[in-house]
Amino acid sequence: MSGRDSVGRGGLRRALVLALATIVLNAPFVGWGAPHATGPDRTLTFATDDVLPLGPLAEMHNTFVESKPDRNYAYPWWHYFVLAGAQSPYLGWLLATGGMDSPTPEYPFGLADPVTALFVLTVIGRLVSVVMAGGIVACAYSFSRTLWGETAGWIAGLLALSNPWIAYYARTGNLDVPALFWTALGLVAFAHVLRSGFSPRRAAWLGAFAGIAMATKDQALAIFLPLAVVLLLPRFSRDPGGRYSPRPVLVGLLVSLGAFAVCTGMLVDPMRQITHIERLFFDQRSLTASHLYWNHVELSPAGVVGLAVGFCRALAEALTPLGLAASVIGLLLLLRGPSRGSVVQASIALPVLVTFVLLTLATGIVVRRYLVPLVFPLDALAAFALATVIAGRRRLLGLGVVAGVVILRGSQTVDLTFGQVRETRTAAAAWIAENARDGDRLEYFGHNQKLPALPAEISSRRILGRGAEWEGETGHGPSVLAYLASSDGPELVIVVPDWTSRPGMLRSQDCPPEVFTALEEGTTGYRRVAEFPARHLFSGPFSRPVLDSPSVGPPVRIYARDDVAEGR
Repeated sequence: MSGRDSVGRGGLRRALVLALATIVLNAPFVGWGAPHATGPDRTLTFATDDVLPLGPLAEMHNTFVESKPDRNYAYPWWHYFVLAGAQSPYLGWLLATGGMDSPTPEYPFGLADPVTALFVLTVIGRLVSVVMAGGIVACAYSFSRTLWGETAGWIAGLLALSNPWIAYYARTGNLDVPALFWTALGLVAFAHVLRSGFSPRRAAWLGAFAGIAMATKDQALAIFLPLAVVLLLPRFSRDPGGRYSPRPVLVGLLVSLGAFAVCTGMLVDPMRQITHIERLFFDQRSLTASHLYWNHVELSPAGVVGLAVGFCRALAEALTPLGLAASVIGLLLLLRGPSRGSVVQASIALPVLVTFVLLTLATGIVVRRYLVPLVFPLDALAAFALATVIAGRRRLLGLGVVAGVVILRGSQTVDLTFGQVRETRTAAAAWIAENARDGDRLEYFGHNQKLPALPAEISSRRILGRGAEWEGETGHGPSVLAYLASSDGPELVIVVPDWTSRPGMLRSQDCPPEVFTALEEGTTGYRRVAEFPARHLFSGPFSRPVLDSPSVGPPVRIYARDDVAEGR
């Protein structure tokens, strides 16, 4: 299998076809879970850790106008800037037409119509992710085609196109697809280095994309760190005369550092990145409350084994077991290859080990979205293995495996889309609009991110009016029960699992189990009046993947105070 020809115009056209197919398949669903901003606690999307719609604008305000001590330091700066750039023409149009006057950080943010404006800002930002997802699929094709030929390129492209994880994050404002997009571009540059040598020009492209990827999301370091070590090998650092030359390494390093400095905003606001790094390494609990709800495994022999098993299980879910098996076979074929070149190509599997060490062992927990970048190199290994089988005597076997993986992943993506189209909170919103009365109060547990669209006439708040510091609070069950049993309780209570919920849980962990039991049994002055269970189009391995939080079509339960339920 040659695969040694350049990408060329034909390859570029085919890569663009795959990118366009990805965009067409995902763009219609970017409105899923966009906020219906009829109140101050209704401005977030359904997707956990989605920075849209206002996160990018807040970061630009904090960078260029007035920095605030409570800004979001969870992620690097670059994608906020990209999103704000995409959103700025719409903001200009709002200013020019009277849709926004005297912007403020408080709801309704100076917007004449916050419902429409925040929806549009969300859609604009998500379309950026959709286009980047198209770029990821095109890069998957280009990477494998560059190293192993046309067949491998098409297989890798189809595997990426059908992947439900890429589809999900393409339809959100999370940073996972943007980070993978810049990472994929860097990996394409790495493929050209493997094929044609480590020249200063190729080193500059690789360094630029690596720097931008790490300035988008820190976990890109787990991809590029081992590849940088590989490029330090003598075989990559010789000039045409066979002498050792550090020039490509230095060029790549300097360009990478420069791109990182620019794209993290260090030239205009260095303290933001410094604070981000400080908290990432020394104060992680200020960035996330996951330690309050998820079990972090201690580093013991049994703990390491358990984390390794969970890590491999999550990879199998992301790739499908058949796809992961093909990846392992591809790696073994390269390691047993006839040349040093094939062994070096096997280095694209090193990020798997580094990711496990840096992002699983170091944290004591398997976070599925941290594994999304690994889909790219592992799919490439699978594409190499399957292309090798197809080129040999077992063509039908190879084609069958490709079809099986694509169909399985495709069914998961279809089920994901079904869950978004038939979103349970959309049905719950319709029920509330039909049955609730103006002035009714609705209270919820946990994060307001999972609320259905509510009319402006319905007020909402976290149960008991508890403020933003609810995360990790325990022991509030008796107070909630007493409140619900009193005459001061709200007309409606809604229970929806959120990011704190463990798989299969019907409630947020902010809803104490005794409160949930009392609501279900009707012993606290409330009864269940509506239920919208999670729905799937397919079952078993064909159903949508398990995400880190139940953000797509979670079960929804609505309870009404007894006197309200009887009077309607």
